Amino acid sequence: MTEGPRTGPQGAESLLDRIWDTALEDEYYAPHDRPPRRARALSAVTMLAFGLLIATAAVQTRVGQPASDLERAAVISDIDQREDLVASQRARIEELTAEVEGLRTEAAVPGAGGEQGAIAAAAMPVEGPGITVTATSGEGVGGEITDQDLQLLANGLWYAGAEAVSINGQRLASTTAIRWAGESVTVNFRPINEPYEIAAIGPASLGERLRANPSGRHWDHRSAESGVSWTIEEAETLRLPAAPDTRLRLNQATKLEEAP
Repeated sequence: MTEGPRTGPQGAESLLDRIWDTALEDEYYAPHDRPPRRARALSAVTMLAFGLLIATAAVQTRVGQPASDLERAAVISDIDQREDLVASQRARIEELTAEVEGLRTEAAVPGAGGEQGAIAAAAMPVEGPGITVTATSGEGVGGEITDQDLQLLANGLWYAGAEAVSINGQRLASTTAIRWAGESVTVNFRPINEPYEIAAIGPASLGERLRANPSGRHWDHRSAESGVSWTIEEAETLRLPAAPDTRLRLNQATKLEEAP
């Protein structure tokens, strides 16, 4: 009687051993001189792709860095240009300021063609021939000399050709105010009292021209109606001071800053 195949534990182990031993061909375990052709191609492609990635990253790094440097250089250049512009404008302002100061000095100081301007602006003392007008109030009704009377007299002197005028030592300038304040007349905002002495430097015919113009006729009328006294005397030499500095300074409007 022959024995059949083993079906017990030992037979199962023997079967598994045979399957394990014959799972791969014997050629697989044999040494090869070089890798298979497909493996070599795959390795080459992998290395090429890896190298391409590294090269791309390097190029992007190198390109990105100079771009940042260029932007920084552009900003620095723009700042330098603006600083140069501000410096140029500041220098121009200083130049114009110096020019204005020079013109102002030329107008206020004798010489270099500025003497006539200084005289007209009452910015310097003057000396020369002229007339002196002395005026006092009358005792009649309305005989008190008013600021308007003195204003008319000053305007009449200018109209007659006067080059410089003062009232009780107060030089008249283009900004001078002759006003009644309180109980007295003020000139250049300084009170003056009677008798009023009006000195004027001008041509030899200054007195005659004053009497002949509307201002002189007004004073003649005041003298006849209310007893106001006014006399004109010629003078070979009169000395008139400069107007106060406050009357020579011009006030200019400035722009208000807008509220935020």
